[in-house]
Amino acid sequence: MWEAYELGNEDLLWSGIAFTGGIGGQQQAPCGAVSSGAVCLGLHHRCSSEDKQKVKQARLDARQDANELVRSFTERFGTITCLDLVGTDFSKPGGYQQFLESGIWKERCDNYVQFVIEKLYELDERRKVVTVPQKVVIYTKPGCPYCAAARQDLEERGVPYDEISTESNPKAVEEVMRLSNGKGIVPILVSGEEVKVGFGGG
Repeated sequence: MWEAYELGNEDLLWSGIAFTGGIGGQQQAPCGAVSSGAVCLGLHHRCSSEDKQKVKQARLDARQDANELVRSFTERFGTITCLDLVGTDFSKPGGYQQFLESGIWKERCDNYVQFVIEKLYELDERRKVVTVPQKVVIYTKPGCPYCAAARQDLEERGVPYDEISTESNPKAVEEVMRLSNGKGIVPILVSGEEVKVGFGGG
């Protein structure tokens, strides 16, 4: 994976060296290929901490990609746990030697690594397809701190929005009451068929 992503710095290569046999032979841990893949995703999405909007999106992308990696790996192999994947218990006398001599690491472990690398490439290609965020309609009222926080969140994530204030707007008030089941809570964010009532406690 270090080579696949052309990370270059050998410190990064060594950062995953303990992901063997789960973590250092503790096989109740995830497969080392999955753990290393998660580390690679974090490194791949890293960006300067100065750009808060970019950092927020990068963290979200890394988590979503890691989630997809684990989900697809489990779907393919049934589990991510090392012991379940290799079927040989390293804690038993001669277990690790048996594992090496059996060739299971060639038949299975190399397959797991290959799957993760291919998944990383797939996720990378998918991220290259630029999608325009769907415009959000946000219902607000003056002086509402939760409305201000919701607007800031949309702006930081680069999501386009139209704001409709309930101030001197009976139709907007009526719509807020309808969308909030009569509770009158704001903000309300509407994106396509999705309706989110409240934000951060509002």
